[in-house]
Amino acid sequence: MTRPAPDRLTAALSHTDPALGVFLPAGFPAPGLDLEALQAFAAAGARILEVGLPYSDPSLDGPAITTAYQHALRHGTRIADVLTTVRRAAATTDAAVVVMTYYNPVYRYGVDRFTRALADAGAAGAMIPDLPLEAAAPWIAACRAAGLHTPQFVARHTSDTRLAHIAAAASGWLYAPATHGKTGARHDLDLPALQAFTTRLRRATPLPVVTGIGVATPQLAAQVAPFVDGAVIGSPVVRILLGQPDPLGIAEAADRTAAFVESLRARDLSPLHSDTAP
Repeated sequence: MTRPAPDRLTAALSHTDPALGVFLPAGFPAPGLDLEALQAFAAAGARILEVGLPYSDPSLDGPAITTAYQHALRHGTRIADVLTTVRRAAATTDAAVVVMTYYNPVYRYGVDRFTRALADAGAAGAMIPDLPLEAAAPWIAACRAAGLHTPQFVARHTSDTRLAHIAAAASGWLYAPATHGKTGARHDLDLPALQAFTTRLRRATPLPVVTGIGVATPQLAAQVAPFVDGAVIGSPVVRILLGQPDPLGIAEAADRTAAFVESLRARDLSPLHSDTAP
């Protein structure tokens, strides 16, 4: 039986350069190819693998990831398949594997049952972006009992009081979106605002700060790198695999991953400026 590996996540975020996380729905671009893609991303330098649990109503996601979820569901991907992907990715890569899921599938499966299954599969943690803090106590307790990290999203407008409560519920990292809106955003980033936000988070908690949503190019990754301990991408690789859902597409997506890794290592320390993604 594989044991949970929360320390792998801590290690991934403790390097001097920010960690790259790559998101991919389980079962996409096809059963079996999800694992091949995740392994390729890890080989390209990704230190965190975010495995998405396919869901029919992903209200916080943009068109690319929504379409990828639809593909995975049409392939018949279920929670058991997600757990298999997590287990194999954790066993065959050095990356920390974190599951991203909406709450409804977890509730229907059973919170305790789900967290125990994730831990047994070797997951380092799990995030539920649509679970409000006020309703999260059973989830947080079950994850802690299973030895799983519980990264938490923090909106930029969050009050100091609420931020303190979110930080107390979080482990692994705090997720600071680089821009407002759904995943796949491709427009200017307000870099001074992001810097101010991450500075505020660091004053409130020693947890690592990770960003995503809007980090659409390696150039933007280099610009956010000085402020964060990690950045997560999803749509930039999902779009490639939507157009080419085969081993050649996986190779191209891995090359894209490597470009993001190198940009984070480069750390663009020039004066803040905005950059429009193509």
